[in-house]
Amino acid sequence: MLKKSLGFTLGEILIALGVIGVVAALVIPQLVNGHKSGTAKAQFNTAYSMITKAVADMDADNISVEPATYATSGGFYRQFKKYIKYSVDCGVYGATNESVCMSTSRSEASPYKRLNGTAFTTGENNLLDDGCVVANNGMMFCIENPTGNYYGLMVIVDINGKNKNPNRLGYDLFAFEILKGGEVLPLGATGTGKSSSAKTLWGKDEASVDRYCNKAQNIAWSGITCAYKAATNEEYFSDLYFKH
Repeated sequence: MLKKSLGFTLGEILIALGVIGVVAALVIPQLVNGHKSGTAKAQFNTAYSMITKAVADMDADNISVEPATYATSGGFYRQFKKYIKYSVDCGVYGATNESVCMSTSRSEASPYKRLNGTAFTTGENNLLDDGCVVANNGMMFCIENPTGNYYGLMVIVDINGKNKNPNRLGYDLFAFEILKGGEVLPLGATGTGKSSSAKTLWGKDEASVDRYCNKAQNIAWSGITCAYKAATNEEYFSDLYFKH
């Protein structure tokens, strides 16, 4: 009498492996994107909190938080950095440590991109030229404080540092603005992004916010208003990583 085999045939094993492969192909990207979106959201909230706390602490120490006070390039950065626990002081215009800082006074290519993935122009790169520090947690905080202060005080944050991708506005690079009275808002909020003529450039209305936070737009500053969407839409980062 022949013994009944309890094992699997080669065909059955191959079918099982195929099913496992299909499931893995479907599930693993979802897990990876879920981790990326969750991490980015937490980092964004941390960065926003750090800026708000630094400005509040400056005010408590009677250090001016009025944008009009800082009409000289680099003026605000020299005060702001005292209220951020940092490991590297990148300086103004240049980089003291180019491995973690962003030099804007040299000819190195910018690693940063717009929301749609196209490279920064020189003008966009200059958002990072009025003083930067790398915080102890690896985030890079840069100030936009040009001579004359025609845009107000902006703080641009790379929430995972220069050396970690994607280095794109709206993904890991976000802009905030300090308004009169020391109010910190994500750029794109009402009253932010004003030009010298007091006409709102980016935070004019919902249409303007959408225009500058739209992957389909290949325009200068694409992604600059995404901080507002990230701060007001709980699903922003999930949509960013799960909807391509």
